[in-house]
Amino acid sequence: MRESWPILRRFYGYLKPYSGILTVIFAQLIIVTVLDLVQPKLIGKMIDAAQPAAGYHGVLLLVWVFLAVIAVRSVILLYRNYLMQRTGMRVTCDMRVRLFAHLQKLSIKFYEDKHTGKIVSRISEDTSWVHNMVTGASINLIGDAIMIVGVLAFMWTSNLVLAAITMAFMPLFLVNFLWHRRRMRVESRIHRHNWDKVIGFLYERVASARLIKAFAMEDREVNTFRHGIETDYRNYNRIMWRSALLSVGANILGNLGTLAVVAYGAWLVVSGAPHFTIGDLLAFLLFLGFLYPPITRIVDANAVIQRALASLEKIFTLLDTQPHVPQNDALPALQNVAGAVSFDHVAFSYRPGQATLTDVNFTVSPGEMIALVGPSGAGKTTIITLLARFYEPDAGRILIDGHNIQDYNVQSLRQQVGIVMQDNLLFAGTIESNIKYGRPGASREAMLQAAIAANAHEFIAKQKKGYDSMLGERGVQLSGGQKQRIAIARVILKDPRILILDEATSALDTQSEHLIQEALERLMQNRTSFVIAHRLSTVVNADRILVMDAGRIVETGRHEELLARNGLYSRLYNLQFKHEE
Repeated sequence: MRESWPILRRFYGYLKPYSGILTVIFAQLIIVTVLDLVQPKLIGKMIDAAQPAAGYHGVLLLVWVFLAVIAVRSVILLYRNYLMQRTGMRVTCDMRVRLFAHLQKLSIKFYEDKHTGKIVSRISEDTSWVHNMVTGASINLIGDAIMIVGVLAFMWTSNLVLAAITMAFMPLFLVNFLWHRRRMRVESRIHRHNWDKVIGFLYERVASARLIKAFAMEDREVNTFRHGIETDYRNYNRIMWRSALLSVGANILGNLGTLAVVAYGAWLVVSGAPHFTIGDLLAFLLFLGFLYPPITRIVDANAVIQRALASLEKIFTLLDTQPHVPQNDALPALQNVAGAVSFDHVAFSYRPGQATLTDVNFTVSPGEMIALVGPSGAGKTTIITLLARFYEPDAGRILIDGHNIQDYNVQSLRQQVGIVMQDNLLFAGTIESNIKYGRPGASREAMLQAAIAANAHEFIAKQKKGYDSMLGERGVQLSGGQKQRIAIARVILKDPRILILDEATSALDTQSEHLIQEALERLMQNRTSFVIAHRLSTVVNADRILVMDAGRIVETGRHEELLARNGLYSRLYNLQFKHEE
């Protein structure tokens, strides 16, 4: 239990804003428990009052009192349960928003290292277990603990011997609880780890449905998923078996305790013990019924609490994850950008000891179009990745208009950078909302002008609902060229000063490429542009070409100049571009 206190203390921070409501719930809990404790005593009094000589008036009065207790208890219990569920869901929602907001601050490296399913599981399943703990296990645990204290207080004032018999079984309950608790915690962690793997696999395979079908690998994927499910099933069974042992053991001890109390209590009544009536024995047995079930429920609640604690560990581990690129809102915003870019002795590696860029130096004037050319793995994508500050360089500086980009707020930098990739993501929603994604407050007229400039207006207008047409996840209803033009319209509307085109025209048919090339030419006007090119037309029109090899810039110049040098660019041209002439 000691290792759980830091987690619980930290979780209290999420409960603190609702301390007032929780205090009301706690007060209601105490009142309901007290009213529960009154009932056995009233029943015992009714039994003793049911004497022929006394008449029925005394019993009738106790019946009305009992009914009043039930009515008041029901009203308070109803309101308490409502407040408890509402507050528990509010805490859960707060935690989910906090997790999602933290995820937005994390760097690209985090997402490249983690399965999507595991990330989603933190927000969905782990917070659900926390909700179960707040609304069920923990509140019931407190109520049951109060009930046990109240019952024991009555027992000790009612009959010392019967109370001692009852108490003799309590250490056995504690041993039974401690025996299984630690192992259940370990099994819960294993279960969460196994389930994270299953969810990660599921998300990945659902997202890759086309690839799976293209290679006819459905049966293999089903078998792999079945194996993961079976592993989780066996682990879950171990948890449930240990939980069952806990519960059954508590039940056996409860039944034995009840039997011992009945045996001795009946002897007291038969032997005519003073100040102990049949009504007292019945009340004691009813109180005993209020003692062992709460202990059993406490034992059962432990499984939920242990699972929730394991989930909280994972949630707090995620919240403690720091972004590789700090998003410091206190830094000034990058504004009024002209578009000059400089790489000053920049070095970078994704993994220690494996250099991706080595001493990269170049300067780009505002409005200049730069083509990045080189063999696969030369470092072209890394250049634009560092410029957008998805990663930090290991050495050197990246300057915009002579200012180190690390001296400015990350978000303001990215607002000045527009990116068009080969595979552009579209969200489920309307076409208009996708175009406006980078500038939600833009007018419809500005959005239409952006679509027209991107050569997207014509095909959008043919959609059943035009710009209000709904796109499925990732825009699967659209062709590659159509998605590309919507992505270009999105960047045009954003109006960045620095533009990054990452193989934006590769893998497209001739007609789509022509339309997109036109749109890109409009987009690049008066902007500093970096183009990773696989098409000759893009390279030839560049103001300057940076030729990269093994993480270094080995040649720089215009198309004709580089051909005349008969170096790496000339070889790449002959292998890759010459057939396009």
